[in-house]
Amino acid sequence: MNELKRQHVAAIFINAAKGLTQIAVPFAIVAFFQGILWIFFLALAGLILVSIGFSWLSWYKFRYSLEEGELYVEQGIFVKKKRYIQKKRVQAINISAGVLQRIFGLVKVNIDTAGGGMEAEVELVAVTKKEADSIRSLLLKEPRSAGHNEEEEQIDGEGEPSDEIEQNPRTVWQLGKRRLVYTALTSSSVGLVLSAVVALLSQTAQFIPDSIYEDTVETVVSLSMLLLIGMAIIVLILSWFISSIITIVTYGNFHIETYDKEMVIQRGLLEKRQLTLAYSRITAIRVIRSVIRQPFGFVSVYVESAGGGNNNEQGSTLLVPLIHKRDLHDFLETIVPDYAIETPLTAAPSRAAKRFFIRMLVLPVLLTAGAVYLWGWIGSLGLIVIAVASILAWFQYKDAGAGAQGEFVWLRYRTIGQALIISRKRKIQSIAKQVSWLQKRKELATFELNVQSSMAGKSFAVKDISQNTSDELYKWYSYQNSHDSTKKV
Repeated sequence: MNELKRQHVAAIFINAAKGLTQIAVPFAIVAFFQGILWIFFLALAGLILVSIGFSWLSWYKFRYSLEEGELYVEQGIFVKKKRYIQKKRVQAINISAGVLQRIFGLVKVNIDTAGGGMEAEVELVAVTKKEADSIRSLLLKEPRSAGHNEEEEQIDGEGEPSDEIEQNPRTVWQLGKRRLVYTALTSSSVGLVLSAVVALLSQTAQFIPDSIYEDTVETVVSLSMLLLIGMAIIVLILSWFISSIITIVTYGNFHIETYDKEMVIQRGLLEKRQLTLAYSRITAIRVIRSVIRQPFGFVSVYVESAGGGNNNEQGSTLLVPLIHKRDLHDFLETIVPDYAIETPLTAAPSRAAKRFFIRMLVLPVLLTAGAVYLWGWIGSLGLIVIAVASILAWFQYKDAGAGAQGEFVWLRYRTIGQALIISRKRKIQSIAKQVSWLQKRKELATFELNVQSSMAGKSFAVKDISQNTSDELYKWYSYQNSHDSTKKV
């Protein structure tokens, strides 16, 4: 075994600061409103000592080594845990540099494996950039073929294994500043910011003294309706501004470098993130047209893979935050050329339209009828919801479709935004054809495919396509047919 190494000593302070932030902030809010700040500072001093001591023990007990073909990790204060992670299980390596890492000139390395879930299999919070590059090269480099010989080694350079990631990139694609601003202005994260503000206020309210809370509520209630609407608009604009700033900070300096077998996605102004993803690990491409961006012709592209995803992107990897549809084919041809294909669809038949409307309108119609019965004309405002649901049902019907050709299959459907899924036959875990009793009467079916992702797996389904189309897709996937079949559905 190679010599066991520890992370940089700065890991002690980074882990301590991370733990303190999570604990100290709620305590500080409570202490401020309860007027017991001196107790808070006394407790904080104790927490700092305990946190640093615990972080030192964690740092001391965490050791790792890199050997040919695997990563060995041992850790644990009270229970010692040893892990061997084979290189073939490593799906993606994420190198990032948050504020704390940048203070010490270090980076954080997350190593994702197949079946590792949303959390990284191994996280090194403080290593040098050189060490991170070495880990990435050793764990993601493709194994050499059996036919590799001494002559090839000489070509690679004095018998040393070639490091493909250290080569010059084949192509570099960059998100321009104008596109970054468009991304920020059309970001849908304004809803998340609003939710976070509401959640924070709801948690903070319980610590506010009753007298202050009651006075504030009384003042708000006494305001006129017009002023309340004005305040709501101001909060909405403020949330939109905050979400735009967050988007710019998150996706600033976004660029993709492509190599023969990997791509490296880099982004971030404050926390710089660098994700290395092997082409062979990609299981599907997902093209999203949100309702905000669709009128302007913009789309976002995500990658499904067995590792590399994060919680903010529902386990997927954002390949490009914003690109115009007319540029999409050229972009895919540059970054993931295998997926730069035409995707002609066999649309849902006209007999399916009724089902899309029924599915969308049943609940709004029942609720509106109940509201009219209880509150009279005010309840008729529910007609607005019915109108919006009808428009959405129409678009869901028009967007539904599927197709397959060669080794690729694609589905298109809409919930709120439109999604186009493209996957390869050998990357699909399973497919399913479902026919309900009501669908059977109309000769319709639901087609679903499952692929491996950062989570347990992801399913994509298109509803109410014709049974003939579903049968053709089912036959296309059947291993009784050749993988290289060029049959078109």
